[in-house]
Amino acid sequence: MAEEKIGKETTPQTGISIKFIAICLILFLATIGGSYFAIKTALAPLLPGNTVNKGETGTIGNLIDLGEFTVNVLDVNMSRYLKTEIVIEVTDDKKKKEIESNLKPVLRDEVISILSSKTLADLDSRHRNELKKEIKDKLNKRLNNAISNVYFDSFITQ
Repeated sequence: MAEEKIGKETTPQTGISIKFIAICLILFLATIGGSYFAIKTALAPLLPGNTVNKGETGTIGNLIDLGEFTVNVLDVNMSRYLKTEIVIEVTDDKKKKEIESNLKPVLRDEVISILSSKTLADLDSRHRNELKKEIKDKLNKRLNNAISNVYFDSFITQ
């Protein structure tokens, strides 16, 4: 009889149960997934190329190539350069003809003034849309809001 009791006695569980491990694993995976989506949605507007301009209709108007610009960038320690090609979008055919016939040098001068006043940090890809807006606003003052967008065809800093 004493031998039967010894065989039937159960030892108390001292280890971690399988249920506990499964619950911890599920909570861990849910936390990782939630963090991924939270970070992705919070950082998406800050990444270059992920910005959406409000007010774009999807159709492209008249494009005018202002040509290539090579300007010195403001830097006290070294000489830095920016080489870029800029294309502007004009809303009106009449304005396009006017710009191409006699205003192109004036617009190029305005753009050179803006670009040469920037530091290398100002020309970083995170600030590219701000630079486009500044160019657009400056040119629109001269052209009575005829420019709807500014595009960089190339953009190289050295």
